[in-house]
Amino acid sequence: MKTFFKISSIALFSFFLASCGKDGCTDPTATNYNSSADNDDNTCIILGCTDSNSTNYNPNATDDNGSCIYSNSYLLNGDWNISNLQYETQIDIPILGSQTISGEANDAGYWYFQFPAFTCSNSLNFVTEGIDIFGQTLPGFPIDITSEGTWGLTNNDNNLLITDQATGVVSDYQILSLQENICFLNGTIPFVIDTLGLTINSEIDVELQLVRQ
Repeated sequence: MKTFFKISSIALFSFFLASCGKDGCTDPTATNYNSSADNDDNTCIILGCTDSNSTNYNPNATDDNGSCIYSNSYLLNGDWNISNLQYETQIDIPILGSQTISGEANDAGYWYFQFPAFTCSNSLNFVTEGIDIFGQTLPGFPIDITSEGTWGLTNNDNNLLITDQATGVVSDYQILSLQENICFLNGTIPFVIDTLGLTINSEIDVELQLVRQ
């Protein structure tokens, strides 16, 4: 009887140990996966992008590894200062003919992009370099453009199309570089100036450096 009791006790103890198993991470995709673990103890470490705004968000990731990738639409969202611009334009002036004006300006306005609403507003405000005519330097032309409208991306998100709400004019900008806090664009902007008693319609080629506010 005692022998039977011992055997039963040993068998019961062995079954108890087997049923308890070993705790650990049982997910083979985790960096701390334990192949001998029987019971998952919620200690798994899975590296990946943990930001749901990214294009490669991993809902199973527990630790962000800096691999997040964001769309250009998401990165453009927000308020930007036009910290620097380089420009070139030709203006037809009666008698004097076509005049080329080029230069650069700092703190030349702002641009606001809203995403996912895809609305925007901007202000471009600076004075061009003067024009040298017959040994004299004429004052520069003030460029003051303010608009509201909508925007979208084309060409694999490498081109920015702005549609002016008031005129319906579409401006096309190439995205040269876009990061979280800085953006470089180039494009052509139509403008109208009233000077010397004349109304001049023209376009100005610009390369913009935008810095997030």
